[in-house]
Amino acid sequence: MERVKYDPINGHRSVSQLGNMTKCGYSWYLEKVARVPQKTAAWFIQGSAVHTAIEQYEMSGRALNTLEAADAFEWAWDEEYDKTLKKVPSESMWMRGGKKTRDQDARERRAKGRQQAIDYVLANGLDNEWQPVEIVPGYPGVEVGFDLDFDGVKVIGFIDQVRRSRKTGKIRVLDVKTGTYQPTSPYQFGTYKIAVEHILGEDVEEGSYWMCKDNKESKPKPLKRFTRDKVAYWYKTMDDMVKNRTFQANPGDCFTCTVKPYCKFESDNPLPLPNGV
Repeated sequence: MERVKYDPINGHRSVSQLGNMTKCGYSWYLEKVARVPQKTAAWFIQGSAVHTAIEQYEMSGRALNTLEAADAFEWAWDEEYDKTLKKVPSESMWMRGGKKTRDQDARERRAKGRQQAIDYVLANGLDNEWQPVEIVPGYPGVEVGFDLDFDGVKVIGFIDQVRRSRKTGKIRVLDVKTGTYQPTSPYQFGTYKIAVEHILGEDVEEGSYWMCKDNKESKPKPLKRFTRDKVAYWYKTMDDMVKNRTFQANPGDCFTCTVKPYCKFESDNPLPLPNGV
């Protein structure tokens, strides 16, 4: 069956789309509408592979040992890295910190990600207070898919984990971060709160990040103020902006922008956009 191409103007929305659109609408346009070739980075692969290892550990009922989790990470890394190299062969299209080469950066991030997977297993055992909640019997709350409808604006996505306290029964959403900085935007947890309440019919009072660089959970963020109406407003406003083709540029913090070579607001000599855009 032929895969249907996503329609960025009339299609569904997501947490990542909302975050990207509010950070810089023009980068969203270049990525989703113009579909220009994007830069990549080893840290994307690191994050994806760590998530895979953690998902497999949690899906096993926390039965995997550290070596098995490390193997899961390495398998996911190798597969994703080889695929990305074929898709983006030019080293100039790989972002990296400092003066490292692409290969050096990849080696270091592969080793760092492997250790992050091991550290997560050691810090999250069967005796911990917070455990993934069962969405359905026998199925832990890991990579929980959701599908919301805000007056015709469809929002879909996946939540890294939904956890429950063994002491209080309280529900908490958790997102795994392999990067350096803890996000400050409310969009992710606000959306996850509404999604889990829709799925489970229980209140979700807080959300937190598992910060791999520190190997610990962040201080929980209170989510009570994020009602369905407030979250719906975010996505309906974004949807209106997209349909009206209001793609506001916000140049400045552009180091990690994957479409920067094509940006007429940030690059002195931007690459030409594809024909017909």
